[in-house]
Amino acid sequence: MGTKRTPDCRALVPRTPPVELWAWARKELSEDLNRHGLLYQAEWVQDWGLEPFLDEWAEPRKRKMVRVSCSCCGESQLLHWGRTEKGYGFVLPEDVEGDWGHAVVSSGDECRCPICGASVLVRKRAEVKDYFVTAEAVCMSAALVGEDNRLALTGWHIQRRAYKSGGERLEVLPVEAYVFGPHECAKLMGWRKGYSGHGGYFVQYSRQWRQTGNWTERWGREEHIFGLTPELLARSALPHCKLDVYMTARPGARHYPVAYLRLYQAHPNVESLLLHGLPRVLDGLIANGVNDRLWDENRRGSLEMPAIDWTQSRPAQMLHLTKTELVMARRQCWGLFLWELFTAAKQIGEQLTEDEVQDAFCLGDEHLALLALWGQVGKSIRYLLRQCETLAQETDDAGADPIPDTQILADYWTMAQQLGRDLSDPAVRYPADLIAAHDRAAEQLRGRGEADRANLFRLRRKVLKKYTFVSDGLLIRPAASQRELTAEGDALHHCVGSYGKRHAQGATAIFFIRRTCQPGTPYFTLELDEGALTVRQNRGKYNGPRTPEVEVFEQKWLAWVRAGAPRDKHGRPVVRALKHGKEYVA
Repeated sequence: MGTKRTPDCRALVPRTPPVELWAWARKELSEDLNRHGLLYQAEWVQDWGLEPFLDEWAEPRKRKMVRVSCSCCGESQLLHWGRTEKGYGFVLPEDVEGDWGHAVVSSGDECRCPICGASVLVRKRAEVKDYFVTAEAVCMSAALVGEDNRLALTGWHIQRRAYKSGGERLEVLPVEAYVFGPHECAKLMGWRKGYSGHGGYFVQYSRQWRQTGNWTERWGREEHIFGLTPELLARSALPHCKLDVYMTARPGARHYPVAYLRLYQAHPNVESLLLHGLPRVLDGLIANGVNDRLWDENRRGSLEMPAIDWTQSRPAQMLHLTKTELVMARRQCWGLFLWELFTAAKQIGEQLTEDEVQDAFCLGDEHLALLALWGQVGKSIRYLLRQCETLAQETDDAGADPIPDTQILADYWTMAQQLGRDLSDPAVRYPADLIAAHDRAAEQLRGRGEADRANLFRLRRKVLKKYTFVSDGLLIRPAASQRELTAEGDALHHCVGSYGKRHAQGATAIFFIRRTCQPGTPYFTLELDEGALTVRQNRGKYNGPRTPEVEVFEQKWLAWVRAGAPRDKHGRPVVRALKHGKEYVA
């Protein structure tokens, strides 16, 4: 893949969007683009109160008000003046926000237009030069270019701009284009990095395409491709790629069209896997490959997928299944984690039944494949399911106790081994109460070797200090001592205290996530694989799963760590956005 010389495609791909793209974007991207602009400025107006009518000697006076102008309806209105920490703003009338007239809105806030009720982004008029962007979205369009009908996927950045002079319009900017021949692909760039001493890094759009020989795929995920039809693909240089089938909505599917087409160019039999194999497994493998840290330095979008046997042509053999197993997998609509579980068990000589796979689906634990490292996969799945059913019967509050899962079971087995217990004994391997047995084992290991690890902990703290990160009201830092790990486990009721030896010796890395307003209060505990730079687990109180806030923070921190943990001259983390190479200081 990518061995043939790539022709110059800059003159082939138009930089103006198709005429039909405007109407299509308004319909398909309405949720992302459905936000307008509201400009405001202070204005002195005549106060027409009752005083001049009641007292003929009263002098006329003026009052400070705020005039707001909406880009959606084009109307303006005077509202009461108000002050916030960011400066002056205006007070919304009570019939808009229902807050009895006390909601003060200022520049940068979002609200409803008090005139037409549209969703608006608020800006102070003095801060706007010509226009400001109220909403934006990205999409792609598909077209055939050149005499040999190369397939061009052009990426567009759509902005809704509200103008200072009044009104608004959509602006479509060409960002990137990928031009596919039968075996090679060219990438065109419509932007370059800019830097401002006040604003930091920003994206500067160029007036013409740039094409380089060595490139990396940066567009990533895309769910909207305008003009993609089977007829267009049939006339293209990749007539059998089935990109339209790949882009079909499936449960949990995330689509990466450029990565898929590059995979097809290297392995045309992926079409068979998509049509007659397990498309959801293919979705998961592509998503994992694109989100892997190595993908940041990919060479011309080359996607390695060693889990698939590309030497085969039949879907079952490509997936390491028999024909009967593939029929069962298609009947049950396997996703990636069920396929990984089944094949992992098969590698150790255990054949999971259809009922056991169904039990694994009911558990919904994506780490079940780890059970293959310990053996007896099917029995362990049934055991975990019984533990969950028992817990549900004994308590009405599902959040009061940790939910038995693969990680807790694997942690228990690890601790049992360290304590010298015989895991071949069913009573030891599958205790009646997993959570209680897990906590007892953690308590027994908690005090071992704390004094000997003090020096190792100090060295680990120096090594991991570079990963300290603060953003969005949260912070993350490495564990500093066994005492901290013990206190963390006691506060959150999980077994992180037993990880002291592994953390001190460098076998793993434990980090604490805190709220910046409460840096001393345990919130979430994260385990990092330093070699692969992946998160092994991130647990809250009672081994609870991540909250959406913590999940977003974890992804942001992990992307920064994979980028080399860069900092600016002030020591602040510099985070590179995943889209279009834009950088900013967290």
